[in-house]
Amino acid sequence: MNKVRYGFCPGAAAVCLISGIANPAYAQSTPSASPFDPVINFGQTLKNNGVFLDLSYVQDVTGNVNGGKETGWMPIGNLAANAVFDLQTILGIPGASVHIGFSDRNGIPVGAIAGSPAGLLQSDQGPAKFRLSFFYWEQGFDGDRLDITAGRVNPTFDFAFSSISCSFVGVICAQPTSWYFNNGSIPYPSATNGGRVNFQVTPEVYVRAGIYQHADQNGDFTNAGWNWGVNSPGAFYPVEIGYQTSATAVTYPAKYDVGFYYDSSSYTKADGTAGGRGAFWAQFQQAVWRPAAKSPQILNVFGGALIYNGNSPQWGQYYLGIYDQAPFYTRPRDTIGFIASLYTNNSDIHPNQKTQTMFELNYGFSAIPGITIKPYTQYVIAPTNAGAPIGSTQPKNAWLIGVQFVIDLAQAFEWPQFIPH
Repeated sequence: MNKVRYGFCPGAAAVCLISGIANPAYAQSTPSASPFDPVINFGQTLKNNGVFLDLSYVQDVTGNVNGGKETGWMPIGNLAANAVFDLQTILGIPGASVHIGFSDRNGIPVGAIAGSPAGLLQSDQGPAKFRLSFFYWEQGFDGDRLDITAGRVNPTFDFAFSSISCSFVGVICAQPTSWYFNNGSIPYPSATNGGRVNFQVTPEVYVRAGIYQHADQNGDFTNAGWNWGVNSPGAFYPVEIGYQTSATAVTYPAKYDVGFYYDSSSYTKADGTAGGRGAFWAQFQQAVWRPAAKSPQILNVFGGALIYNGNSPQWGQYYLGIYDQAPFYTRPRDTIGFIASLYTNNSDIHPNQKTQTMFELNYGFSAIPGITIKPYTQYVIAPTNAGAPIGSTQPKNAWLIGVQFVIDLAQAFEWPQFIPH
């Protein structure tokens, strides 16, 4: 399974943006000695001894410049440090590895002033403190055809996720953002007891299922990750079936997936407390243009839908977009992304707004490998002001601008990334 993903390089959006993209052959040359060679060689030495490291930081500076509840700026940041211990190399246990990650977040999402909790859940928002983000065992069988994880985990990067999900600051990172308001599952960087099973029916087709303990948490992610108790008001059960190909294997890579989840935890509704809710989803990502089989230039279209079964803030979320890898021949690591998303609100919970529509446009400028600067803009039509009483004044359409800075040392120093055996 592909380990280059936003969660295992949390905050390392640059890695996920250019996953599968290589510099064209014409740009390669014999490298000269560099003062960074000892650091680069350090990563290779660790790999030879079964240890893989990643250290990254993401800083978003976003401003609501017009509309919403009020204007203003909200900088947020995320520091992540992760390690994988390959137990096949270290202890001779075939197909086994241990994964551990820590994070530290700061800041409040700009949705707090734009008046839109649905869709403006920024991927690196705080406030949060230094925490254990995940700590689990991964075990592969039959050449990794069957892959199992168990420990302190979350479903964030295994379900309703793709390689370009976190190419956007809002709307769809890591899941379509309505996901986080319509169930009680634990999202990254929080963790809970659980795990998932992945079975590769063919090299392209997979079936995946998980179970995760529900744990009460505040909206500010105050749990530091060290409370490993088993008392729980319920559990989260996601299942997904998908088809996926890579840019190195085929000319036009694609990913198609469908899935559902059931959340047995209790929740508060207008007339009291209830338990049990769920959702279905379907997503696609398809390359539609590529000048040559090995070219880094790939134009993708993508889209999807999440449909909830009631007693949730939204009835559904629907989205469509384009994602252009290497938009310019001389800029093989740059990206352009555009997404439009429609949220349909549950009138019992959001009586003032039936729908909300959100757009995002961004450009990922790769300064050097491992450092990406991404200016972006977002526009929100009919921001959903959660909790506002019937008849209250609603926020005006909001326009936001911002820039994201990504630093990933593993990529910058060419440290090897773990791939299951």
